[in-house]
Amino acid sequence: MYIENPKYKNIAFSMISQIEQFKIVKNEKFNVCLKSIANAICSPLKISYIKNDKIESLQKHANIKIYSTPSPEQRNKYFNACTLRKFANHYFLTDGITTEQLTAFNDIVKQATAAANLLLPKTLHVIDAEHIPQIYSHKYTNENNKEPFTIGKLKGLFIGEKSDINMSCMQGKPANYFELYTDLNTEESTLKIAILTQGNEIVARALVWIDKAAADIDRRKKQNPSNFYIDRIYSKTQEHRAETQTQLYTDLISYFNIKNHYGREPTNKIHLPPCYNRYDIHDKVEAQQNTTKQILFSNSCPFDIELNSDSYNFYPYADTFQHFDTNNQTISSDQNSGSEMLRLESTSGEANNCSIECEQCNFEMDEESSIYIEEDEIQVCEDCATYCEDRETYITTDNAIYNNHSGHYHHRDDLDI
Repeated sequence: MYIENPKYKNIAFSMISQIEQFKIVKNEKFNVCLKSIANAICSPLKISYIKNDKIESLQKHANIKIYSTPSPEQRNKYFNACTLRKFANHYFLTDGITTEQLTAFNDIVKQATAAANLLLPKTLHVIDAEHIPQIYSHKYTNENNKEPFTIGKLKGLFIGEKSDINMSCMQGKPANYFELYTDLNTEESTLKIAILTQGNEIVARALVWIDKAAADIDRRKKQNPSNFYIDRIYSKTQEHRAETQTQLYTDLISYFNIKNHYGREPTNKIHLPPCYNRYDIHDKVEAQQNTTKQILFSNSCPFDIELNSDSYNFYPYADTFQHFDTNNQTISSDQNSGSEMLRLESTSGEANNCSIECEQCNFEMDEESSIYIEEDEIQVCEDCATYCEDRETYITTDNAIYNNHSGHYHHRDDLDI
């Protein structure tokens, strides 16, 4: 059932009024009946309009009267619909305007479009891990992925061409890069992907890691916040990003019935599930709780995730679970090193070894703690590197001579010995 949205009409009128203030001339040929403009029937984000000469023609030749509040049937049959930008480009003459006027025009239209987008409700959907490759591999700018896709009862899903979700380093990568996400040991832990949609467009997404067997998740019972970790929340645009992230986070709390566990005694603290974007959304989450109690949630994950295999053909870049222990088949946020550890920090489908061999002593070391010796163009461990004050750089320990008087090390080649 179609209902005119007064907020949308206000956005349209405000857009026109603001542009007029910059002395941009109206197009007299685009003689629109302003009183009848509203949101379109075909799309809540499009503007519905009719030109005055068409109103006169309908009344003269078909005895059809169009009033300032037309019926849905009339709006559907006789009115045009287009985006706010296209409407503004028709309504105003932008040829020959100054650079300042053009900049103002574009900014006003952009702000009006963003305000109209916010009128659409955002709906949460929690989807099984098997669909993660499909959602990640879809990217509008990829020639093979322009068509909308379907997941179960969710039909026509898409990611907009200019959506910031497309800026994610893993968006649009091949589906087989994400096999790891579909191969969890579901007797120990669970993975979901949460999306927010406006209409059919995905405007936010996040992985939801659950330290509980899939069979044990019962939304009818209170869930412990420490069993959940909400990974990085990607959203459509920079504008209103924190609000969108906050909605996805709080909607998930409601969806999974995540409740603070007080124990026997009440407390003045409320514990919420940890979230990668904790610093971005804390204040808004706190305001939504509308309480004097202290709101506690961190941005670090308190648990590991067990997989079914110790190796995969391809790997995703991971925001949080970057460390893959192939020995016990777990991924975690802990920065461990060793020959059995892989680091999931590549966007090319590969995993990096956390340990490398010191080029001086040949012992294994953590790559992150290695030191590059520019003189010899080698990477060495901390034991094989010494800082030289004279050269203001590291040199190999074999070339370092200690000065008992100054307490500094010198390079042996710089000494007359």
